[in-house]
Amino acid sequence: MAEAFVILTSEIQAKSPAISFINSNKGKPLLIADDYTFKLNKATTTTKYWICTIKDCAAKVHTDSNNRLMKSVGNHSHLPEKEKLV
Repeated sequence: MAEAFVILTSEIQAKSPAISFINSNKGKPLLIADDYTFKLNKATTTTKYWICTIKDCAAKVHTDSNNRLMKSVGNHSHLPEKEKLV
């Protein structure tokens, strides 16, 4: 049983996007995942809720209070924004 858990955990980690953080021009935190940018929408003591910076896009990301990826929700309705990340 433990072996199956290890395999499942590694599969989830392989599918998870690598995330990084930058500051916007206004000094607000932005999360970068697979060339998509997310802005902080809400924070609780345990979870940070990030939403895509493109209006009307349904993609969201949840991180824990230490900025570790917890889950990714929804799909982007647009292409990645690589030009914003330069």
